[in-house]
Amino acid sequence: MKKTVTIYSIIVLMLFVNTSYAQTQKYGDIDYNKAINISGKQRMLSQKMSKAYLLMSQGIENDKIKKELNSSKFIFEKQLQILKANASSSSTKLYIKQVYKIWDDFKKIISQDASNANALRIMDINTDLLKNCHQVVLSIERSSNYNNKFFENNDQELINTINVSGKQRMLSQRMCLYFAAIKAYPKNKAEYRDTLRAVFEEFSLVIGDLLISTFNTTEIEEEIGVIMALWEKFQSNKGKFLDGDFELIEVYNTTNDMTRSFNKITGAYELVSKKK
Repeated sequence: MKKTVTIYSIIVLMLFVNTSYAQTQKYGDIDYNKAINISGKQRMLSQKMSKAYLLMSQGIENDKIKKELNSSKFIFEKQLQILKANASSSSTKLYIKQVYKIWDDFKKIISQDASNANALRIMDINTDLLKNCHQVVLSIERSSNYNNKFFENNDQELINTINVSGKQRMLSQRMCLYFAAIKAYPKNKAEYRDTLRAVFEEFSLVIGDLLISTFNTTEIEEEIGVIMALWEKFQSNKGKFLDGDFELIEVYNTTNDMTRSFNKITGAYELVSKKK
């Protein structure tokens, strides 16, 4: 009888541990890897919307740029709702609340006809929106680290890799935003050039780090190779790039291509954990 009770107790304990483990792997109803990818994409969208609105304010109003702005605005808002609905930690909820506060002002501006005055307002507040979106990512990452540290199957390094890879999407768009700003507002060139330089250097450094990641698959390495080939023309002419001496359309197309490639890579890293 005692033996039967002991076996039953062990089974109950195992079920409890498995259930608890499954719960710790989630950000609400979303896997942590997915939550990091989604929240990281918000950083990129903040810069993509800013870039599109700035270009439109300069009279570049083709259908592609309008579509970028409208689709990014819709996706940003829907993903923000998803992140809010699944948030459990007080810090994540606080940062999401801050994002909503800035987003309300940001959305009002980009919903108006593009003008030079409004574009300058976007240049003033886009970094605040970006910083708070980034804090949401870091808060989710901290929650994941806390919840997973009691288990042997700790994927925290992979979660960090997803974050870093996803950040490259944002840096690609921010690079184009500040490159365009240098051309649009020569009086502010020194300030915008400093930002552009910081973005340029971080983007370049992280490519090398990701190239030797232990989580790389053949698909990921090939996509990084595609990015490095695109990046070479800017990297080998850094001074020219930082002075705004490339054609804007070339920078626009290349940074969009790099964003798409890093989106593929980030999604591929997300899938690595499911195959482990």
